Amino acid sequence: MNNKKLTLANLLRNQKIVVAPGCHDALGAKIIETAGFNVVYMTGNGVSASSIGKPDIGLVSMSEMIVRARGIASAVNIPVICDADTGYGNINNVMRTVKEYEAAGVSAIHIEDQITPKMCGAMAGLKLVSTEEYIAKIKAATVARNSADFLIIARTDARAVLGFDEAIRRGQLAFEAGADVVYIELLESVDEMKQAIKNINAPMMFDMLENFSMPLDIDTLEKIGYKLVIFPMSSTLLYAKTTLKLMNSLKKNGNTVEFLADMMTLHEYESILGLDEIREREKKLTSSID
Repeated sequence: MNNKKLTLANLLRNQKIVVAPGCHDALGAKIIETAGFNVVYMTGNGVSASSIGKPDIGLVSMSEMIVRARGIASAVNIPVICDADTGYGNINNVMRTVKEYEAAGVSAIHIEDQITPKMCGAMAGLKLVSTEEYIAKIKAATVARNSADFLIIARTDARAVLGFDEAIRRGQLAFEAGADVVYIELLESVDEMKQAIKNINAPMMFDMLENFSMPLDIDTLEKIGYKLVIFPMSSTLLYAKTTLKLMNSLKKNGNTVEFLADMMTLHEYESILGLDEIREREKKLTSSID
C-alpha cells in the first residue's frame, strides 16, 4: 500500500493543520520537500501555464495532468495533492480520472462543481453544474478509488456564483456523499470561514491565493479550524515575475550579473535533484566484488 496516501490521511487526523505549498513541476516539488514540508500540491493553473502557455480555462486534458502528476509524485517521498478540475466530464469520466490519479501515485485530488470546460475560480463568469450532478460526481469518485486512503476533496465555487448559503449546502452534501475534505473557494471574510467550519461537518481546506485571499497566516487558519491549507500559485507567480525581471535585465544589459546573488549554484541545484545520492548508488552498484 502506498505510504504517501497513508501519511496524508494520518496527517489530516492530527490536531495540527497540514500545509501544502503549490508547484507546477517536479523541480518545484523537490524544492518544497527540501524545505521541510511534508505535503505538496500540484496546481492546475500552473500546469496549464507551464505546459501549454495558456490560462486556466480548461484547455489541459486529463491525460496531460496525469503525466505531470506522475512525474511530481515519483520525484518526492511526500504525499501529493492534485487539482483534478471537474473530473473531466460526466460520472464515468470522473471514475476514470480517479483511477488514473491513484495509479499515478497521487494521494488526493479535488473535484469541483463548475461546468466543463472550467475556469480558474478567481475569474469572472463562472458557471456551475446542478447540485445533483455535482454530488453524483463526488459519489462516483468515492466508488472508483481502490483505497480509502486515496482522499477525495470536494471543491465548490458556489460562493462566488450562488452565494454563501448554497456553498455551505453543497459542501455538506458533498461530505455526506463520501468526500473526505471540503473546500469552499473564495470565502469573503473570517466570519464566513468560521461559519463554514461550524456548519459543515467535515475537515475543511483553505486556498491561500495571495492576491485574492485575506492576509491570514497558518496559525490563524489553524485557530479558525481548518485542517488543510494550500498555497497553490505562490511559487508559480514568483517564478513568472522573477524570470521576467531576469530576461528584461539580460535584454537590457547583455548579462545576468544583477541576479547572480539570487541564483542557486549549480551544485546546490544538483543536490536538490539528488545527484549526490545517484552517484553514490552508482558507485556501490558498479564496485568490484571481492
